[in-house]
Parts: sequence; C-alpha cells; structure tokens
Amino acid sequence: MRPIEKIEINYFRSIYSISFSKTNDINILVGTNDVGKSNILKSLNLFFNDETELGSGFNFIEDLSRLREKEARAAKGRASIWIKITFNNYLSWASLPRQFVIKKSWNRYQSIPIQTIIPESIPNTTIARFINKISFNYIPAVRGRDIFSHYLQMLHDALIDDERAGVRGASGRLMEAINDSTSVMSRSIEDGLGFKSTIQVPEDLRELFAALDFSTDFAGYSVPLQKRGDGIQARHIPFILDFIATRSKKTHVWAYEEPENSLELGRAFELAGQFRNEFYKENQIFITTHSPAFYDLSGSPVTKWLINSEPVGPNNEPVTTSTMITSSDVSDKSLGVAALLADRARELHEEITGLRESNKSIESKLQIAQRPQVIVEGTTDQQILETAFSKLYPGTEAFCEFIPGNGASNIASFVKSHSKMKGSCEIATIALADNDQAGREQERKFSSYKYFDGSGFRVLNINRKTYFGLLPVPEELREVDQIFRALRGGDMRIPLSIELMFPERIINRAIELDHIQFGDRVTKARDPEFNFYVNLSENIAPQLPGEYAYFAKEIVNASKQIFADTVVDLEPDDFGCFQPLFETLRRIT
Repeated sequence: MRPIEKIEINYFRSIYSISFSKTNDINILVGTNDVGKSNILKSLNLFFNDETELGSGFNFIEDLSRLREKEARAAKGRASIWIKITFNNYLSWASLPRQFVIKKSWNRYQSIPIQTIIPESIPNTTIARFINKISFNYIPAVRGRDIFSHYLQMLHDALIDDERAGVRGASGRLMEAINDSTSVMSRSIEDGLGFKSTIQVPEDLRELFAALDFSTDFAGYSVPLQKRGDGIQARHIPFILDFIATRSKKTHVWAYEEPENSLELGRAFELAGQFRNEFYKENQIFITTHSPAFYDLSGSPVTKWLINSEPVGPNNEPVTTSTMITSSDVSDKSLGVAALLADRARELHEEITGLRESNKSIESKLQIAQRPQVIVEGTTDQQILETAFSKLYPGTEAFCEFIPGNGASNIASFVKSHSKMKGSCEIATIALADNDQAGREQERKFSSYKYFDGSGFRVLNINRKTYFGLLPVPEELREVDQIFRALRGGDMRIPLSIELMFPERIINRAIELDHIQFGDRVTKARDPEFNFYVNLSENIAPQLPGEYAYFAKEIVNASKQIFADTVVDLEPDDFGCFQPLFETLRRIT
C-alpha cells in the first residue's frame, strides 16, 4: 500500500532542494555520516505531525536552511520552508483524482503552515479526511523507554478502534473486578464520610498502556524487556508498529532511522529480511541505514537512494542531495564500506545461518543417541558409509550412527564446543572429515591434542569421548599420495574424499557412465606481470598414473548424490578400503 508517490523538500536544515520521484513500498536512504539522511525523515515528520523530532515542536529559525537564510537576507526577501508531497489515491475515492499534491510552507511570521492543494478544485474537507487516514510514524535512531511508551499508547488506540480486540469491554470488566475487591473499603468510606465513593478506572487507558512492558524468556527465566539489551529492545519496535498497522483503520507510513542500531550483523540481516518480506505489506517505509544488510535489499518493492552532501554557493555551503541508485557503480564510489561488504556479508550470514541449523540438527540427534555418533561432512558421505557398512557386515547392526554435518569447518567447530562442555559422556562423538585441504586445515587446529592409541583421530576430551579425525589413506593409494607429496617439497597430500575411497576401476567406470563428474582445478597466476588463470589439472595429471588422473581434478558437487545412489549396486569387495576405517571407529567407541 503506497500512499506517497513523490516528495519534494526545500530549505529544511541541510536540504536546499531535494526530490524523490516514484517512491516505493520500501525506500532505503544510504550514505555516509552527516550528509542529511535523518533530515529527510524529520521533514516528513514535520509535514504529517507538525514536529521534527518525536515530541519536539518546529522552530523556524533553527530549521531553516542556512544557505537559504543568507540568500533571503542578501535579497531582503522573505524565506520559507516548504514540503510538497504527491499522493496516490490508494483508497480509490471518487472525490479525488488518481494523483494530487499537497504543499505545506512555513515562515517565521505564522505559527501554522500554509497549505496549497493541486488541483485547487479538491475541497479542503476531502483532503483533511484523506490525511486523517494516514498515520505517520517517525522512529529516531536513539530509542529510549519513551519510544516504547509512545508506541504502546498507539497500540492502545489501535486496539480501541479494533472491536475484535475487546479492549473496551475488558476495561469495564477490570473496573468491576477492582470494585468487587475493594467493596469493603468502599463501605467503610461511605460509613465514615456519609456518601458513596468507589474506584473509577479511567476510560482512556493510554497511560496504563504506556507503563506496560514485555516479559521475555531468557535461559528459562522471565525477564522484563527493559532489563534486556538495547538490541533485543529495538527488535520489538517494528513488530509493535506492524501489529498496530494490521489492527488500525489507518494506513501507516514509517520513517525509520537506522533500524540496525545495536544489532550484530546476523540479526541485522534477519531484520532486513523481515522488512523486505513482511513489514512492507501493511506499511510504506522510509529507512536510513549504514548497514550492508539493508543496503543489500532488492526486488520490486525496494528503491534505494544515495544521499550525499555537496558544496553549493559562494561559501561552499554543504547541502543534501539525492540520487536514485540504479547500478552498483553509483553507490560503490560514494557509499564505501556498506556497498563493498554487502555481498560478502550476505554470504557470511547465510553460511552462519546454515551452520546454526546444522548444529541444531546434530544436537537434537545427540540428545536421543543410543549409539556412538560419527559426524560426517554431508548427506552423501552418510549414505556411502551406511552402504559400505551394510555391504561389509551384512545382517549386522551398525555399532555407530552416521550424522551429516555441514562441511569440515562446521563439524570441527561442533565437536570442539561439545568437548568444552562440563560433565562426562557415555556415548562417543566423533567428527570424521575428508582428508583434503579443508579437512586438514581443521585438523591442524587440533594439533596440540594427542592421537587415540595410534589411530588418526585426536582426543579432544576423553571424559566426554569427543574425537576428530580424517579419512585414512587406503594402502592402495599410498603410491599416489607419495607422488603428491613430491610435487611441491613434501607439503602436498592426496585430496581424498569419501567418493575416492573406492578402487580406481570403480571410479573410472562411474566416470564413463556419467555417475560422477570432475572439473579442472583452475587458479589465478600470482605473477604481478601476468594476469591470467592456470589450469592446475593439466599440470598435475601427467605426473600421476593414468588410472588415477581424476585425483588431479575436483568432484562436481552436483554429481555426488548420483554417485552415492549407485554404490548400492557394488559388490562387498569394492568397499574394502572402508574396512580399516570401521575397525578404527569401533576401537575408539
């Protein structure tokens, strides 16, 4: 729902003249500090609520553009501040055209603004009714308890208007309950004073709502919201406002300064997603931000504006300017860090979110575990290991359970945190990573821990039976491993994943049948004189035995599931390389 189509602001504070054409459901104002982003929102608050700050009145002398003040003084003319908004007839009133304009101007000689309507034929009464249908909510960057009180009072108003909420009836029942509980006191007063006197609950419960607070759950305890951190408190505000909008008979417009304040980056991305997916449906929103999370928002409901400060006039007075962002080039040169970090920050947020969900899944399975748990990198690793065990030990119940994690770094961090917990465990937890670069990088982090009884698994906590290890290199691959070690002074190793534990004839047959796919390993040259890519596979493959040339390449992830599905048709002898691994795992558990 988009009541505002266009905004024009003139001579307000740092703004000399600025306009926003074709506003959207979500309008994001980005730019460096002190360029005037907040002044844009405060000017809108002036237009709708006759105040600049929340609860602070308009002061013409303080709010007039300094540049305009100098111009008017030099010309011995009269200065004014004016704001013009083009509205959409979103209510489809027959008495209004599709679009119309309301202009308000202020000067030092009048206490109320002069209002102009275009077209002039629209009656003032119609305009007044239309504006009364819009609730403009300004949320400042610094948000104290008074902000919560203000919006809780708005919640009261919305609930009073919403007959479904039953607040009017509830206030009457509250009064009856109070009078019933204090009837003895009332009779004593009547006997002593000679007339009736009962407690009266005010019909207007706004002050009561202003004193309300949220009770939040924290570590199993009920904690008042006021006692929680600023970030938790700030997260409540848009939910309160959105709830008000869904219960109100008015259309709501938000002017929200820096919603990311007091939030860590991950929470900022979550909040930005809620603005993008939920809050805009009932509200037209204007946001100022410095966060990559909000800068990263995109799609049809979103328009972004770059706000700058540029020198104007003979004295180079700084004035606020705006440019609609239509390409990353516009913002990257002027915005700086937020633009540069947006993509990477989003990737990290998505990765962290995935890790959290994976950890929750692992934790839930450990809580009900009856057998030792071996955490592997992914679902195809789990599938192949379960198939291998059933082939090697037919009719035997597995001594452990394989649980998919989310990559080597995640399963390593999980068992590390698991090992730090207090108490002991009867059931072993073992992280098993691929014996490749990623897995070995995680294994080096545990280099200070001893190996378990000559195995390749390090003991992270003997009391909690927590271990970390890599896939063992099968005997038949020792020669290939030695070739890799010799390639670069002994610090290279064979890149061994679960799929490559099978005999070479199985892998090459799967390649022929397109059951598994490999791609070249390509890297960028590090020579400062030459900027090109080097195909490492073409350099390494000739140095390997021909039947093992696939070790010079990397598996295409999309083909791993196909391969895992096909190994069920292999013979037990084809899984021989897995037997030493299972024997080691059984010994550890």
